[in-house]
Amino acid sequence: MNILFEFSTFLASFDIKKKMGATFSSTKQKSVDFERHLLGYKTAAISLPPECLREVFEYLDKGSLYSSLLVNRSWCKVVVPLLWRSPFRTVNGPSLETAKVIQTYLTCLCEKSKAYLVSNGVILPPSTTKGPAIFDYPSFLRELKFVELYSAVSDWLATEPNESNNIYDEQQLRVLIAEQLFKLFMNRCPTFEILSLSDLSHEAPMPLVPLLAGSGADACLTGLKAFHCVSKHGGKRDIFHVMSQVSETLETMWVGGVEQEMEVKALSVFIRAQKRLKAFKYSWDYQTRLQIILIGTLDALKTQANTLTTLHFEYCNFAHCDSLEPLAVCENLEIIQFIQCIYLAEKMRPLAKVFFPRLKTLGFYCNFLDSARYWIDPSDIAAIVKNSHKSLEHVVLPRVGNYEEGSQTLIKALRHCINIIDLRLQIRQGETKDFMEFFNNNNRLEITTFICHGDLNVEELLTQMTRRWPNTLSTLNIKGQWMITPESLKTFLKDSKSCLKHLDLHSSNHLTDDHVAAVIEYLKEMKAAKKPHLCSIFMSGDRITEKRGFNLNPWI
Repeated sequence: MNILFEFSTFLASFDIKKKMGATFSSTKQKSVDFERHLLGYKTAAISLPPECLREVFEYLDKGSLYSSLLVNRSWCKVVVPLLWRSPFRTVNGPSLETAKVIQTYLTCLCEKSKAYLVSNGVILPPSTTKGPAIFDYPSFLRELKFVELYSAVSDWLATEPNESNNIYDEQQLRVLIAEQLFKLFMNRCPTFEILSLSDLSHEAPMPLVPLLAGSGADACLTGLKAFHCVSKHGGKRDIFHVMSQVSETLETMWVGGVEQEMEVKALSVFIRAQKRLKAFKYSWDYQTRLQIILIGTLDALKTQANTLTTLHFEYCNFAHCDSLEPLAVCENLEIIQFIQCIYLAEKMRPLAKVFFPRLKTLGFYCNFLDSARYWIDPSDIAAIVKNSHKSLEHVVLPRVGNYEEGSQTLIKALRHCINIIDLRLQIRQGETKDFMEFFNNNNRLEITTFICHGDLNVEELLTQMTRRWPNTLSTLNIKGQWMITPESLKTFLKDSKSCLKHLDLHSSNHLTDDHVAAVIEYLKEMKAAKKPHLCSIFMSGDRITEKRGFNLNPWI
């Protein structure tokens, strides 16, 4: 059997690498030792104890796991729990596979739950009432996400007849089925690793609090590692209250839609209850409203200073928060990101006065330069960059629009950063020299994104970069307001090193069909000469005939 051959090869690879003291990296590497040992490994593979099989199966993809089901009964017993840890992970859109998962779970419902669904208009197929399932499938679930569950129920309803007469009835059926399955998981699953009660993308609200109050719920949530609750519904106060009593070992917390004062207080209690929280994300649905940040939440995060490594704020409003001072004690932070947040202004200043020795990612994302609400003091960001210049690897600097002094301040702050791998920054006319000082000192840069401002002529910038182009820099993105002649663009491409593999060019006013023609001509010349050239290139702009952008990959 092919799977047995692959598995034996895997064991040989794993064993040989272990003897050599190497770290496991791939099961597909060939070695003369494989063929010599393969026959013995085939026999050993079949008779391995379940503990060893489980450890090795963790490395196999879903297709290989399905094949492993057919080897023998022992393998089947080990593989089934792995396949049903997170069975809803599938491609986007309606899926027959997820519909079958729901049908299997419906078979596992108790008779009372089945009768309840039938009495409310759900037509259960005969296969769900013939007898118990072969395995206790609900007990294997480790990742419970309401969004995935609700979508899978919708897929199942699309394949089965029901007694609904309108869209509202169909929504009610989805909620009823999802509720019963949620209760099933809470009662039968010994422990969850991930629990997500987020429901922003769905039109029919499902009451969340009763689902956490059933028998057995406390036990299955004790070892929870990740909790998500970005919800537009009320009742989050009770959810946070229940969770703070049963779950104290979270590593990741992602919440949003926390609006009422009592919800904020309950969230603070929930945060303080944690003993090893590593990542906290606060976000909301920007189309509805921004998440209001209160000082009480930041004070609660302060209690996690010893373990907290990631802070992520997305679509948040800091108007009612005087300062970020409570976060200044979180010296173990590795990632700090603010995405489309408002009223930060000078509130970053306390963070500018401290040293984050492990900070690797610093990001400020904003597309609304004309609004004072999105203003962030560049001098504070520059200070954070300077203080963490040795550790920073991924940096997105805030856009400052026409504030020339602020733009220069940010670029100058980069000069001592020698380990940045991915950089995104705004650049203006006259700032090439400051950027090149950073460019010459950095030896690890792989991705650079320029957001050009004020119709920047990038010819000088690109010319200087080609003279000192590091072998690591493979991706260049140029966006915003910039210009270059078609001839100069072609010259840049010819002079750039072969390590440049990906190029994305966008200029609303100045890129034309002539620029596209110049790039195509360059690609044809390189292809004819059989010289290394770009792997992908995309150009877009209002003056290019292809309005949505021109993909030049067919010429590569």
